[in-house]
Amino acid sequence: MSTCLPDHDLLALLTRLDEVPADALESEWLDFKPWTGTKEDMKVAVEYAVCFANSGGGVVVFGVDDKPVGRMKAIHGAKGYDLERWRRDIFDSTRPNLAVEVFELTVPEGTGKLLGVRVEAGGSKPYGTASGVFKQRVGKSCMPLDSTAFNRQSIQTAAVDWSGAVAQGVELSDLDPIEIARGRQTAERLRPQSDIPRLSDTDFLAALGAIREGKITHTGLLLFGKETVLSRLCPQHLVQYVWQPGETQVARNDQFRFGLLHTLERIEQIFTSPANPEQELTLGLQKLRIPAYHLDVVREAVLNAVTHRDYSDPGKVLIRQIADELVITSPGGFMPGITPENILRHEPKSRNNALANAFLKLGLVESSGIGRRRIFVLCLSLGKPIPLYESDGHSVTLHVYDKGHDENTARLVARWRDEGRDVGLEALMVLAYLRQNAFIDSGSASRLLQRPLAQAREILDQFALPRTGILERRGHTPAATFHLAKGIAKDLLGKAAYTKTRGLNPIRYAEMVKAYLQDHGSISPKECRELLGLGESQSAKVEVSRYLRMWSIGQDAFLDADGHAQSRRYFLRASP
Repeated sequence: MSTCLPDHDLLALLTRLDEVPADALESEWLDFKPWTGTKEDMKVAVEYAVCFANSGGGVVVFGVDDKPVGRMKAIHGAKGYDLERWRRDIFDSTRPNLAVEVFELTVPEGTGKLLGVRVEAGGSKPYGTASGVFKQRVGKSCMPLDSTAFNRQSIQTAAVDWSGAVAQGVELSDLDPIEIARGRQTAERLRPQSDIPRLSDTDFLAALGAIREGKITHTGLLLFGKETVLSRLCPQHLVQYVWQPGETQVARNDQFRFGLLHTLERIEQIFTSPANPEQELTLGLQKLRIPAYHLDVVREAVLNAVTHRDYSDPGKVLIRQIADELVITSPGGFMPGITPENILRHEPKSRNNALANAFLKLGLVESSGIGRRRIFVLCLSLGKPIPLYESDGHSVTLHVYDKGHDENTARLVARWRDEGRDVGLEALMVLAYLRQNAFIDSGSASRLLQRPLAQAREILDQFALPRTGILERRGHTPAATFHLAKGIAKDLLGKAAYTKTRGLNPIRYAEMVKAYLQDHGSISPKECRELLGLGESQSAKVEVSRYLRMWSIGQDAFLDADGHAQSRRYFLRASP
């Protein structure tokens, strides 16, 4: 639960009641209430739960009168409650359901117990009671959620699908016949087996969700609206492209308020121009073209940006191209539960389902949630760096990089695919990681692949099987490390890479340690790892401990140890 205002802070605040009333201690995150009875106070707790959840979270404490000065007068305590029932009843009485922390505070006054309800800021706002009360914290008060804030929160969290709602004041005549024809052509090209392109205009629009019960929806307006109508009724619909070849240079600045299909075509035209140069690699009798930004990556990124953006936000979708990076920013943070750390694995959530379904029926997207993985696969297959998602809570930004692309990776992946070998996202990400790092362990793989630790370890083990042949394993504990297999290391990093990564022959370890001790007198486990080039992984620590123990015990031992485990050092054993 929330770490704000933990129990010890609340108890510390109560010591001030001899100086000020509880009302003076209340804040945006804290409220005190007298205890009047289980049934009555439960209603209050439910309203405060939605109030805090719709804001930044907070705590309400029952059993304290907020008017008198003096602990004995103010604290009378709470009684007759059941903690588990309060948790369950608050959960059942809120929409969406809220799981709150219900806890006790022990005090010497009154009944000896205070009852608290601790609420985190909600991820699926707006929250309301089962009876339809919606409140939010404003200063020290719980105020009704105004209609503007209510509507905006509903759109932000997809409690309401803005794209599927009726666009007020929009008539069929406000749609552009040219854009409708563009939609038909798109469906014919990408979904040739579908019946949608052959429907009448009205049925075609209805099939795409552009019309609902005879009225134009926001999806219809965004896809097919005339530019003048979009500018007037949906001014937040703006996609801007800026090309900055230098920090203070702007070579191109285009703003698009057309229907989304027209906008997408215009952006694709930009990235089939000199703004998106190509490099050509020779692969036997074939040629592999590597553009600065793969057209499919640009298309997927723009479709994601316009589909998942928050249309209650007045901001725009910004596509900024700089010297070796493409940055796409979309208004609205991630949907609840999605973060940059789990975006590749989290179940897809759409803020604008109707618009997403229209793109699916037109053939512009294959399936919900696949686009972001496709972006990563396309970039990594061409040897580009791993793309990066960021969010400040108000917008989502995708960084796609051109700098430092690796020709050897592009050649290797192209060869594998010519051989019919499946190259998945996990393998591509591990290869990209190992181009920059000597080894990978389960913890690093878990963060990189956005998988639980056990799954990440299993994936690395699979890549180390002979039939896969991507990795080699070093160590036999769960903390084992993995490095590129011999053939892969040679193809990606050159002939010497495998030898450097695999390290020295263990047969020479004892010889090197003896030479070090002759020069320096003593050695620690850390210095030993550095000397042998084993790194700082957990498996390396285990391996060096095993060697040092072996060299200290037995007939051929040559080390003496001194000190405790944390500060132990080893010395050459004196000759008998």
